[in-house]
Parts: sequence; C-alpha cells; structure tokens
Amino acid sequence: MSDSTRRSIQQLDELTIDQIAAGEVVERPAQVVKELVENSIDSGCGKIRIEIVNGGFSRISVIDDGHGIPKKELKLAIKRHATSKISSSEDLRTIVTKGFRGEALASIAAVSKMTLSSKVRGLEGFSITVDNGSIENIELMGIPPGTKVDVVNLFEKIPARLSFQRRPSTENAAIVDIAISLALSEPKVGIIVEIDDRVVLDCPPCDSMEDRLYDLFGSTSSKLIPLESSENDKDAPGKENWNGWISPPGISRSRSDDIHVMVNGRPVSSGPFLQSIRRGYHTRLMVGRHPVGVFSLNLPTEEVDVNVHPTKREVRLQHSWRVLERLERSIKYTLSKISTQPEFKDLTILEGINIDENSDRVEDDSEDFMPSWAQVSNKEKIQTHFSSIRTSVDRVPSANNDPDLNNSEQQTLPGLDSNPISQSLSSEERKLHRFSLTGKSVSPVDEPLSEAAIIPDLPKMNVLSQFSDSYILAEGEGELFIVDQHALHERIRYERLRSSMVNWAPQELINPVDISLGARELSAARSNSERLLDLGIRFNESKGKIFVESVPDVLIGDSGLVDFIHDLLIDISSQPESRGIDTVEKLRDKVAFMKSCRGSVKANQELNLAEMRRLLLDMRTVPNPWACVHGRPTILKLSQNHLDKHFGRHG
Repeated sequence: MSDSTRRSIQQLDELTIDQIAAGEVVERPAQVVKELVENSIDSGCGKIRIEIVNGGFSRISVIDDGHGIPKKELKLAIKRHATSKISSSEDLRTIVTKGFRGEALASIAAVSKMTLSSKVRGLEGFSITVDNGSIENIELMGIPPGTKVDVVNLFEKIPARLSFQRRPSTENAAIVDIAISLALSEPKVGIIVEIDDRVVLDCPPCDSMEDRLYDLFGSTSSKLIPLESSENDKDAPGKENWNGWISPPGISRSRSDDIHVMVNGRPVSSGPFLQSIRRGYHTRLMVGRHPVGVFSLNLPTEEVDVNVHPTKREVRLQHSWRVLERLERSIKYTLSKISTQPEFKDLTILEGINIDENSDRVEDDSEDFMPSWAQVSNKEKIQTHFSSIRTSVDRVPSANNDPDLNNSEQQTLPGLDSNPISQSLSSEERKLHRFSLTGKSVSPVDEPLSEAAIIPDLPKMNVLSQFSDSYILAEGEGELFIVDQHALHERIRYERLRSSMVNWAPQELINPVDISLGARELSAARSNSERLLDLGIRFNESKGKIFVESVPDVLIGDSGLVDFIHDLLIDISSQPESRGIDTVEKLRDKVAFMKSCRGSVKANQELNLAEMRRLLLDMRTVPNPWACVHGRPTILKLSQNHLDKHFGRHG
C-alpha cells in the first residue's frame, strides 16, 4: 500500500465495537434464545416461556418468573461486560452459572430492537428499550415478578448478516433443540416453547429426571437404562463421575441428535464424546445407527475450562483422556448387565437352520441390532446360505483396521479405464451393502413389469452365473458384465417408485396407527404437517402421540410403518438447511430412497435364474442404471479386447 492511500489508525466508535462483538455472541436467532434462557435459569426462575415469530427474525420473547432486575441496574444490565455472576478473574475457575460473560444483552441490543422489562417482588416494574445500540429512557411497566425480554426485527439494520441467515423453519428446529438441551440440564425449571402462536414444547417443572425424560422422549424413556460404573472403576484415579441414561442396543436412531452431554450441568456439544460412546457400544449397534443417551459429567470446577468460546458449547477438560475412558467403561459395564439378544420373535429365520431352543447357537457379535423396520419376522424366510453369511462377515474389514479404506480407489485390470466410476465403498457402506438381513427383500419377479421403453444404448445381456451370492455375471455383445445385484435393484425400485405417482396417493388406514414421539420429532410433525399431508400422511395429535390415519400407497402393508415414520421425522428435524427437505417433491424422493433401499435384494442373497434375468431386463428400462441411489456403481464392464490384452493374446 502506497503512502498516498494509507489510512490512519483510529479508535472505533462504541456502536461499531458493539456490532463487531455481537457477531461473536449472536450468530442466529437460536443463539439469542440460548443466551436469554440461560440468563433466566440463572435468575432462579421456576418457569420460562419462549415465544417465536417467523423463526425469531420478527420477534423473540423470553419470559421468566425469576428474581428480576431492579430499576437502578437496568441500564447497567445492557452494558457490555456487566454481570452479577462473577466479580473477578478468580471466579472463572469456579463457574457454576450458565452465563458469566455479561455480553448477551449488550450483543443482542446492538443488532435488534430489544425491550428489557423486569420487576423485583415487592417493587414496581420498569422497562428499557435499546434500538440497535441506541438506548431509550426507562419507563414504568406493569408486569408480574420476573423478567421479560422482547427482541424485534433481528439483524434488520445489518442486511449483510441477515442475508446469510437460514430459513425460519430451520431456526425453529434449532430453537427446539436448544430448549430440549436446557430442559434436560434443569428439570426443575418448566419450559414452554410457542412458535407462531402454537405450543410445540411443554415441559412442566419436574422433581425427578425420569419425568423430564418422559416429557422429551415419550414412551422411549421407560426403556432407557441408568448409566452405571463398575466397583473397580470407583477406585480409578480422578474425581470425575458419569451418570445418566442410555438406550439398549435395540433402540437406535438414524442420527446422533438424541445424544445429550452435560458437564457440571452445562449442555455442551456431544461431538468430542461420540467416539467414546461408539466404543462403549462396540458392535452392539448396527453400522450407521446411534443410541439415545443423556450423559452428565460431574467433576471439580477447576478441572474444566468453560471460557473457551462465546457460545459456551465447548469446554476444555484437564484430564480429557481419563474422562473419555471412564465414559467408555461405564457404557460397556452398563450394557454387560443386560441381554443384547433380541426377543425370539424378532429373530430372522434362515433356511436350513435348526431353531430348536436347545440347540447350540452360533454367536457372532460382528453384526448386531438394526431398526425394527429393517427386521424380518419369524414367519418370513430369506433364501440364502448360512455359510455365505458367516463367510461374508469374516471377510468384511473393520473400519479401524485400515485408515485409508475410505479413500481407497477402485482397482482396475490392465487396459481398463484408469478413472473408475467412483471411489470404492467406505468400510461402513461396505458393511451396509453386504449386510443381508436389513429388511425383507422383494423378489424381482414379484414386481410389476416396467412399461418404460428399452434404452437403446444398453446391450441385451445373457445371465451366466451368480458369484458370491452378490454379483450377477452376464455377457452381451462381446463384453463381460459384473453386476452388483443389490445396487442395481435399489436403483430400479427407486426409479419405479418416483415415476409412478399412483403410489403416492393417500390410502386410509382401517385402524389408525398411534406413534409415541419425543419432543423433537413431535415438533417436526407439527411443523411439517402440511407437507406430510401432501405426501399422503395424515395424522391427529393427542397427549404427546400422533395417530396416523392415512399413508401413501407405497407404505401400505409395511410392517415397520411406525419406525419408518419415526426415522423420517428424525431426518426432517435434523437435516441442515443445505440438505433439508424443503419441498413435497424432495420429501417424496426421501421416502422413495428409504423404501427402495429396504426392499431391494441383498448382498449374500442367492437368486435363481429367473430373478437374475428379470433384474437385467429391468435395468434396460431405467434412465440411470449405472449407479445406485447412493451414487455407487452398479456394473463393471470388461470387453473381450481388455481380456485379450490382459492375457497377452494380442501378440
């Protein structure tokens, strides 16, 4: 930079400083709610009401019945670094309150029009308004004892910040998540969340954690297991202690959103603890599934640093390795005291296996529980070879054996294209694709013939054989084809479900299906009721349950309907905006995706000649037969020229 363009150093004005600092504390409406609710909890309140309009962008109101703020402290409360929770740097070592920085109110007031109203019991109530950093006069206000904070038009005068915000529906879901976390950390505080004049979460004050778990997880809470530590672990070094509740292996979720971690009563991000939780469950959970868990860590305050990030969702532990190992051991010990075998009625019966209760069982922990909608009842049989299943399990590499598995490339024969269709399956995806028991498969010959035209650039293939009960070998026009039967059938079923709109017509259920939902899933059902109705799913709600009265035709007769809808709602509530389900078409696509994957023939499933021929015939009628719905290749093609070159026949 030349001297002529150099700008002199100057002190920024207070408003600019406040707006810069606010960017660290107030990232989005959900963060505003978190800061205000934490202040309410610190005020010693018994009830908190959260009111949201338009995702919090139009209005956020947080009302509590705490001890209130006297008139003389109102102006000080909205100043930066003014707080009643600490008085010196020494207090940072023993923080027990949710908030402590004294930044929240000042940051919020810098980027919105905020009105702070408060009344101390026995005194008159007053309010003060701050319009994007401009402080107005204190006024007399008639309110009940406690504090009310109204935040209006968040980021209105900061268009650059507003342009990067998420949709209101995304913020609503994030606000519910924050309310759930804080409700778990403070069961004696009642929390109500009202979004666009509709109550989506109602947690009354509780004397016991069990009642709070029921409020948030519904009937699932009765199946959670108290977390225990072994007697030997009590003599281990350190004063940290884990307690909480975990789900048995038979209860799992498609995402980790129902794993909640608290450190000395403070909700924190579960990310740093997930690896230890997975190791604790070891092979008891199916790949890609996550437990339900509420974990509470208590340790000396001097061994944890909560002053890491403005959001206060991250903490540093002085003995993190010891804390994580203790968590893993506690989970293993707790699970060791319960049976990990499913009930006999849920076991899959394989052809040729003696099911006599007195017979010896082959024990194999490498594959464990799966969602109930993916299980096969004892009346349904899979045509496969037990020896094939055992062999496949033995040869599936563990995700921990080779760290480079996920990045490995497909191997090609000499003369083949050096750039394969895609990267090879990750270790987790490989397990899923080769897992032969993830649901009842539909035989290709039992499906209706496609009315679509034959794709001309696909050759007619003649079936030669089946290899490893997973791949179809075929020939056509001087080329050898190796077809992944599961991947191909998955693509065929997906295209058929998406193109046949009659499958999405709503069908009335003779007997409505009642589903008990947790707070997050119930909120998702309420928020997406219109889109679910457009899909054909209609329900009524009563006492924390939904009663499904109609479903699309594709779901009629599905034995796992309850868990299917449950997982769908979890997915809707958990998706980030960039991958969110924001239209009916995307929702239909999601259902078709899940349905096609479950009903496809599996790896390690023996197919007869008619079934293999039908798959290859149907392959020629779908628009994109080269990849499954996960984007993985369905077929490998070897020309005679490639084979001749490999075997040195070109001379």
